[in-house]
Amino acid sequence: MAFHYLARGLIISGEHVLLVRAIGDTMTFLPGGHIEFAEPAKTALKRELMEEASIDGRIGEFVGAAENEWEEHGVLNAEINLIFRVESDLSSKFPVVSNEAHLEFLWVHKQKLDAYNLYPEALRQLIAGECHNKTAFWGSGVQVKCR
Repeated sequence: MAFHYLARGLIISGEHVLLVRAIGDTMTFLPGGHIEFAEPAKTALKRELMEEASIDGRIGEFVGAAENEWEEHGVLNAEINLIFRVESDLSSKFPVVSNEAHLEFLWVHKQKLDAYNLYPEALRQLIAGECHNKTAFWGSGVQVKCR
């Protein structure tokens, strides 16, 4: 089994959210990546955004967490994503250029997240506004809890 501890950024411009996809894959995810041992989650997110696409955003409030699991090459993978709002001067009118050849960034309308296969799935409901004005979000699989 492999475990992934991740920090992800929720970057919104108008009605669009910034997603990432490995080139050739059908699944998308929020920008960000692995938290290194003893690294604060906000620091990891700031580092990952800069590494992936030279995004210099202000890491804002903690939105919540989302679990996910999948099997790949016979190995069970599990992850916990810590989600933070990110304020930046990015606009959905402009493409975000990846610094990593295997990744591409996409501005996707909030109502079209299913078509872009966003994972963890619970994030689709969070971004679509189902947890608006709530103080905490927890997503596991397709189940969502807002408090």
